[in-house]
Amino acid sequence: MLELADALIETKLSAVRSWYLAVRDRYPSALVPDWRVGTAEDGAPRLTVQVIGEHAQEALHHFASAYPLALGGSGDLRPVVEYRPGRVVCVWRSNGVWVELWHHDLPAVPAPSPALMPKRRQLSPSGRLPLSRRLTTIRRQYANKEN
Repeated sequence: MLELADALIETKLSAVRSWYLAVRDRYPSALVPDWRVGTAEDGAPRLTVQVIGEHAQEALHHFASAYPLALGGSGDLRPVVEYRPGRVVCVWRSNGVWVELWHHDLPAVPAPSPALMPKRRQLSPSGRLPLSRRLTTIRRQYANKEN
């Protein structure tokens, strides 16, 4: 069991070091502070952490796409980005340990506001809607032609 504990510690240290080297210049406020240990679907150990701070989404994208991780063990897998309900996850495998860095999937654009109802036109004293200026002009022209 000591080997598993060593693999978890080594993988976590490597992931933390890689994360901060990747984001320190562009996204220094994007942090990975609260690591959790669990078990993946395949039974392998899993390290999970939520990326927090300003520009978490951009930092995770930059890390997944531009930063090379040192992976050389058998069964190691390069980082990939997955979209899960409510989350964007960067996942890879190193030393037999699955590593997941994630952030909440926030919409890039604000939600549309509800449509506003058009103003109701004021009724004339007779109770009818007033005619538009153009329609009134057309009616006058026809009335003048008939006379």
